[in-house]
Amino acid sequence: MNIVLIGAGPRNLVLAERLVAYANASQSDQTITLADPYPIGGAVWHADQNPEFIANTISQHLTLFSDDTVDKQLPATAGPNFYDWVHQDAADYLQTRAFKNKDAFLTEIATLDPNHFSSRALFGLYASYYFETIQNQTSAHTHLNFKQSMVTAVEPATNDTFKIIFADETTVIADAVAYAPGYTSAQLTDQEQAFKEAASKHLDWHYLQPMQPSEAPLKSIRRNENVLIRGLGLSFFDYISGLTIGRGGRYERRANDQLVYIASGDEPHIIAGSRTGTLPRSKAFNQKTSAESYDGLFFTTENIDAHAQNGKISYDNLYALFEKEMTYKYYFNLMSDTAVNWTFNRRDFLLALQTSEDLNATAIEFGIPEHLRIDWSTILNPLADAPSDYQEFIEDYLQADITDAKKGNDNAPLAGTFELLKDLRGKLRNYIDQDYLDVDEFEKFLKQFNPINRLLNIGPPILRTEQLEALMRAGIITIAAPQFKVEVTENGYKATDEQGNSWTSTQLVEARLPGITLQHTADPVLQSLSAAGLITDVQLTRSDGSTFEIDAVYNDRKTLQAIDTHGAHLDNLFIFGTPTEGWNWFTSFAPRPNVNDKNLRDAETIAHHIFNN
Repeated sequence: MNIVLIGAGPRNLVLAERLVAYANASQSDQTITLADPYPIGGAVWHADQNPEFIANTISQHLTLFSDDTVDKQLPATAGPNFYDWVHQDAADYLQTRAFKNKDAFLTEIATLDPNHFSSRALFGLYASYYFETIQNQTSAHTHLNFKQSMVTAVEPATNDTFKIIFADETTVIADAVAYAPGYTSAQLTDQEQAFKEAASKHLDWHYLQPMQPSEAPLKSIRRNENVLIRGLGLSFFDYISGLTIGRGGRYERRANDQLVYIASGDEPHIIAGSRTGTLPRSKAFNQKTSAESYDGLFFTTENIDAHAQNGKISYDNLYALFEKEMTYKYYFNLMSDTAVNWTFNRRDFLLALQTSEDLNATAIEFGIPEHLRIDWSTILNPLADAPSDYQEFIEDYLQADITDAKKGNDNAPLAGTFELLKDLRGKLRNYIDQDYLDVDEFEKFLKQFNPINRLLNIGPPILRTEQLEALMRAGIITIAAPQFKVEVTENGYKATDEQGNSWTSTQLVEARLPGITLQHTADPVLQSLSAAGLITDVQLTRSDGSTFEIDAVYNDRKTLQAIDTHGAHLDNLFIFGTPTEGWNWFTSFAPRPNVNDKNLRDAETIAHHIFNN
């Protein structure tokens, strides 16, 4: 059998290990080919990228090797998690191999803490070690190969097989295909196309369209001039790192613990904004072990089933239980500050909260001051009452976020509360996969819950927020008010915000990844599969008979098999991860050790299906 895995990121790497285990146990020749235009690790994680770009998960919470928490039909190759490998074996591994970032790796290895956010390149080094380890586990009739080349098409062949076409014009006939590419390219929107055409007409204009920040040609951005940046999410923090540290700037920490930026003089002046104007909350300092999580008091199967009718629950009821859980965690952490002398017994307060229908009302009854009561409307809409001195407002907002996050992801009143969005993510996903939400309620969930999750739980490491605040104080960055809009004028790209500010620049950067789309994809694999009718987007029927369309690849959530235009499951075509986002919820996460990780479970599911179909 010939199996092709397209994409050499974490998902297909862990799948490769499972396939090798099943192939070794078989009695026939098996060839497994991993394909990617980037080195092992793929576009996001390969070892040759700029080591200034950091992961968004702490080092002890990353792995590629499976563990005993994941059910497996066949034993897995044993190996260390990422941090343990870095701490114990990485330096020796580097001594016998040539890597572009060797010196940077040795420095990082010497200082990496289990609670640090490592460079993405260093995880790519671990991925290379992992792949070599798996290759060394193959039997005489099992072959595991890596082909560093782009796949330009996947077409149906005869007898339920697939023709894989590479950029070098070679072809392979595959009996099974797994596609896990991460973010794929998308066609430019009309506005993006207008920005690009404007830059092509003027030699001194620069426009960087949505792309992986590690691939962006930031050297083209001129020093000491305005550059407009659209987007305030994770990519934004990568871009500002590249335009500051990457330009020779550096940070110093003063005696008062404040971070100060020392400019090199080669930085541009950055004006950044977005439609909402909100900056995501920082990831707090970690206080948890790799496997530690949170057991809910309110967001439980029993409570959810109690609110369900005929196996279905409304989004409002589901979120009410989730918000109640977060509210309790906030007050629990507030009570954990032993320096405060409350006028009531803390235990009595917590017990009262556990049986309360309205936790804030209970907080009022016990005399919690107004400024210490949790205010979800302000948390979810922090810019509702933004003053005219917007830069000072944002700096204060960032400083408050930093102060709270430094108290830790378990103890901090707010950051510890927002951590529940991660701790309960798997449980929430299970309810979605079990269809607790009907189509109408699932649509509501995507539209209302996803913005909450992005704001509170998908922010940068606290270090990046500190750096942003330092850059603002240094005058390197200006954050625009909400409704940041850009248009093309004769003099350049003109940006405005809702407070009447305007800026003009001949340099514009899209600080975001390409949109997840099947209908407007520019990815050749998705285009070829769609043209052949092997994949389709998601069409769901609302209660009123209308159609709710999700512009993502439709797959079976349990088996990860692609579903074709006729609604049939394709036995040996698997598409999982980012291209399915929206239908599958929250797919952008790396494997984590000792928590029965979904990536590791998915790998077992696919490998078992391929070899037992």
